[in-house]
Amino acid sequence: MYKLSILATTDTHSHISLYDYFLETEMHINGLILAGSKIEALKSINEQQGIATLVVDNGDILQGNIMADYAAETNPSIHPAINMMNEIGYDAGTLGNHEFNYGLPYLERAHQQAQFPLVNCNVKYINGDYVVSPYHIVEKAFHDGTKIKIGITGVVPEQIMMWDEEHLNGRVIVKDMYDALYQYSNELKMMGCDIVVALMHTGLDQEQLKEMRGIENQVYQLAQIKAVDAFVFGHTHQQFPGPDYQGIPNVDADVGKVFHAYGVQPMCFASHIGSIDLTLEKTDQGFTVVGGQSRVIELKKSDVNINTHLVQVNQAAHRGVLEYVKRPIGETTGHHDSYFAQLGPSTVVEVIAKAAKQKVEQLIASDQLKIAASHIISTSAPIKAGRDGINDYIDIDEGPLTLKDAINIYRFPNKLAAVNVSGKVLREWVEWSVSCYNTIDHEYIVKDNKSTAPGFPSYNMDIFYELNYCIDLSREARYSNVGEKINDTYRIKDLTYLNDPVEDTQQYTVLTTDYRMNFCPILKDSSVTKIQLDDIEIRQIIIDYIKTYGMDFEATRPFTFVQDGIFKFKSSPNGKGHLQPGITATELYDDDYLIYELNTALSKE
Repeated sequence: MYKLSILATTDTHSHISLYDYFLETEMHINGLILAGSKIEALKSINEQQGIATLVVDNGDILQGNIMADYAAETNPSIHPAINMMNEIGYDAGTLGNHEFNYGLPYLERAHQQAQFPLVNCNVKYINGDYVVSPYHIVEKAFHDGTKIKIGITGVVPEQIMMWDEEHLNGRVIVKDMYDALYQYSNELKMMGCDIVVALMHTGLDQEQLKEMRGIENQVYQLAQIKAVDAFVFGHTHQQFPGPDYQGIPNVDADVGKVFHAYGVQPMCFASHIGSIDLTLEKTDQGFTVVGGQSRVIELKKSDVNINTHLVQVNQAAHRGVLEYVKRPIGETTGHHDSYFAQLGPSTVVEVIAKAAKQKVEQLIASDQLKIAASHIISTSAPIKAGRDGINDYIDIDEGPLTLKDAINIYRFPNKLAAVNVSGKVLREWVEWSVSCYNTIDHEYIVKDNKSTAPGFPSYNMDIFYELNYCIDLSREARYSNVGEKINDTYRIKDLTYLNDPVEDTQQYTVLTTDYRMNFCPILKDSSVTKIQLDDIEIRQIIIDYIKTYGMDFEATRPFTFVQDGIFKFKSSPNGKGHLQPGITATELYDDDYLIYELNTALSKE
């Protein structure tokens, strides 16, 4: 018998350093230095035991944190994340959806800098050339000199054409993930590959197990392709094997198997490493998989001897970021956080909406935008609300405000967008947003902040600041986490715009982001019209707003709940020091999250 170990990262989002740039402290919980040091140790152990090792990354490398913003703005000679991955010695990687955020030339430069192959088989330029190679074949040797031939390919959701329409429309063609992976996994087998490893930058949504084409999270379907022996997945920042996937037909959430294939999903930010250990049998026809086990290694709970060479490799970029984030943008006399942003007022969420509205009103006043100033609704969503752990919240103390704080408030390179919608469509949009709440019979009032069902990601919970609305938690959610109608119920009561009832036929101009405008299923209604705006970056208007108006406004909450009662929810333990009216902290925990209680009657006051 022979053994092959596949070590994987996914959704690293340019987390490299042993340092939290928001908290301004050393922190050994994530990053490629930590992951790379562990990978090095695991490879050494495998070598001693005669186990062959393959090291892969599953995409979302180039965007997602301060280091990525620094690289995009300053254009160092090599992207810091690519530089670190070169040093770690990856065998291959694939493209995530965020690889396209800064445009195709930016991606191409990073691709040229990589000393490891990037593969993807479902994204082509319109001339028919693949954006990166559709596959890579690598040979690995076992202790006795026997070699195994491994084929590696990758896929990304076709929704990139919506998420990055500005960069991709008319430039690339995206094939359905299933069709592309079926083709290339079988071709790799025909080319003599013993093992095919699929790098799937997509998740597994247990509410879409029967869908076969076009869905964003397609792992359940892709894993059924017989030519795929092992796979890494991601995109949703969850863990497999793990409790998120228990009870799904044909999924072994303990062994790490979906149908016949072994898979792993190692969370995000290089906080975890995925490991797939395959047991192989050599036959006259090559190697066959006779057993396996997947596991996820949480690095903060694992003994890791830091490779000081990797630290040195990152020093120039680390120093550059420390200077980059110090750029002043204002002052504040108060504290600002997002610990309770899904249930209470939050300045760091509302400032996004305020900045958007101020910018649009400025354009209207200067005749650069020809729309009526009445019936404008500004929105924003709680982006950092714990989806990626207890440190995934905004916490800004009084004092100077810098570029670091603007990046903390808004982490994505999105643009300002505006749409005209009827009152009827607006009501549906609000219904989707409040579908993030459970019914009153659940243990927690807020659904888990996860991208796949039964969770609901906080970034899909728009808050509509010129509206007032009351939420009936006795009613089932009308929409799923991705905006598909699942019930004929309505939760929203007393929906008003500046105290006037929202009428189905009245037109409203809603300010949002290009991501929401292009992706939101509610906005696919034929009555919705997009308003042409110049390229206006969300983060820049936040910076401009803070420079002019500051952050010291009283935050508002446009919604209330019909039911008076005490409801549990989870948030960071750090929220204990910043409680709001109606919110109290308990002494109970759910994993690392502290359990709080919301008194909805008191929170209305």
